[in-house]
Amino acid sequence: MRLLVTVGSHSFDELIEHVDKKEFHRFLWKSGFSQMTVQIGNGSYVPKLTYDKREGEKNEFLLEGINIFRFKSSLDEDFEKADIVVTHAGAGTTFQCLRRKKKIVTVVNANLMNNHQMEFAQFMYLSNYLEICKCVSNLEKHICECLKRERYETLPEPTTDHFLRDLDSLIDSGVIRHHREFNHITYLPNCSG
Repeated sequence: MRLLVTVGSHSFDELIEHVDKKEFHRFLWKSGFSQMTVQIGNGSYVPKLTYDKREGEKNEFLLEGINIFRFKSSLDEDFEKADIVVTHAGAGTTFQCLRRKKKIVTVVNANLMNNHQMEFAQFMYLSNYLEICKCVSNLEKHICECLKRERYETLPEPTTDHFLRDLDSLIDSGVIRHHREFNHITYLPNCSG
């Protein structure tokens, strides 16, 4: 199995340090994982526990491979290959994973100011879309919960109905003016005051 750890564009050194421990690697190996990919974003901590499994070498916790990077143009391939995604509580990453029907452990970054991620993660957890990990030291427990669960709720298919209704409302109210002859939209900010 493969584990993907992603923190988006923020730094989340506490999470990256946790997944860089021998104990965590041992846990993954014992749980049936063979690969781990770690996207570290803008963090200052760079994982040090990397290794190559040598031919014929026996080690009780060696994964077959660990891939580490800061950013790449697309995580699509990494999402597709992952059996479980451990992620910050970013909405974009969460929805990308849910669209692919991936099991998710969302780890809330308590160091972010105005922690909207906690509210989002709790809503998604209570709606049965994912596991929520409020403390990095409990990550293994939540990965185990993910492994036990056969399935989570799936997102409904996307529709344009709500967007088009809201866009029509904005056009009708004059906030957005659609220039049919030029086939473009102009945003008119509220300048009263």
